[in-house]
Amino acid sequence: MPLLIDGFNLIYKFPDLEEKMYFGLLAEARNGLLEKLKEYQRIKKPQIRVVFDGKKEPSKDTKSEKSGSIDIYYSHDYSADYLIKEFIKKDLNPRMTTVVTSDKDIIFFVKRFRTGVMTSERFADLVNRTIEEDKKPREPEKEDDPLVTEDEVSFWERLFRKKK
Repeated sequence: MPLLIDGFNLIYKFPDLEEKMYFGLLAEARNGLLEKLKEYQRIKKPQIRVVFDGKKEPSKDTKSEKSGSIDIYYSHDYSADYLIKEFIKKDLNPRMTTVVTSDKDIIFFVKRFRTGVMTSERFADLVNRTIEEDKKPREPEKEDDPLVTEDEVSFWERLFRKKK
């Protein structure tokens, strides 16, 4: 299911990224969010589009770019809210998309198209849990060196001898 994410709305739901925003480290906060989303995407495989307010840099006119397989859009003279609404209006099947935002105006708008909605708080929690679960060591599905008893060996030898 494709995700359409309100970038700055989500940044403020990760305490480490929120702190960067308060210190004016916009590019670092944005890159930190993209790294978290790439890790989430590696595990869960969703298509992700992120929309940020304004320009990437004041002197650059980049309107869109890719970071890995994540599509990134910058609103320039519009708001990210406007771009998100436009994406949903133009989507051939908006019911298949989930919008990640806590902005009530966007939520109200996209629900008219029966688009899925997940709050930024809930999504940030989901991303953190997914990444933590992936880092936990897993029990192997089977033993690396299983012990086979003499009785088991002789059972299989007898079984295969009979079939000749």
